[in-house]
Amino acid sequence: MLKKFLFERWQVAYRRKGEDYFTLLPNPKWGWAADPFPVVYEGSLYIFAEIFLYKSERNGVIAYCKWENDGFGDWQVSMDRHWHISYPNVFSVDGKLYMCPEIRQNEEIAVYELKAFPDKWEKVKVLLSNVQCVDSTFCEYQGERFLFTFRPVRAGSKGSLYLYRIEEEAGLSLLMESGSTVSARPGGNVISKGGRLIRVAQDGTSGYGCGLVFNEIDAIYPAYKEHEIKRISARDIPGNWNRKFEGVHTYNQIEECEVIDLKYRKFSLTEYLARKRIRKVFINKYK
Repeated sequence: MLKKFLFERWQVAYRRKGEDYFTLLPNPKWGWAADPFPVVYEGSLYIFAEIFLYKSERNGVIAYCKWENDGFGDWQVSMDRHWHISYPNVFSVDGKLYMCPEIRQNEEIAVYELKAFPDKWEKVKVLLSNVQCVDSTFCEYQGERFLFTFRPVRAGSKGSLYLYRIEEEAGLSLLMESGSTVSARPGGNVISKGGRLIRVAQDGTSGYGCGLVFNEIDAIYPAYKEHEIKRISARDIPGNWNRKFEGVHTYNQIEECEVIDLKYRKFSLTEYLARKRIRKVFINKYK
């Protein structure tokens, strides 16, 4: 009976360079945060993340927080659409900020350019259309660019991993389909470290979001090969907090900091009632 009032929540944590422990970022009052991506833009450090609006629409928006005065500020909305968006894969090229968010309900993988900070995004490139993919992640290998993306079976970590080569003229060419596996879904950007490439994947062996798998890429082309080097769960994350966390499904790092998200569960009458009225809320907001 009480299980219907128990809901999954996520919270973002960060660790600055030289620190031993991760620090939790408070969730906003209007949602919880997951899928964090750090980026330096115009000399400032930001974290972009999905904020899930569990009290109202029960869909995701993209928000950011900025490092200032020795800490990250409050979450502020950067992208809101007529559908759920998450996994804000942000990156900077030649001083411009781009994002390739997960917009599965729109059935495309697209890149957006920030035209005016913080919320004026313009779609500049559609990489794939008429597909329902999640957690699209870029990788550079031997001077070429590649794209990992995941097509889930329903929701969660089960599904197929796809690898594409990005070609300027021809677009994307499919190189690999993994087949169904519970440890293939991307869980953050590919890490480049000492000449090695480490692909971060979600570990779904014990359910969605239970942990992360770090796979070293042996070769991308002409035949993709990787091998597992490490697995982590929430209990492996060093931090000074009292809350019991039971999962982690995103890890990203840049020179300035590392970011993760942590899963917990909470009883919530507010969320239960919000879920019941979700259809009415969506109709009223977007009619």
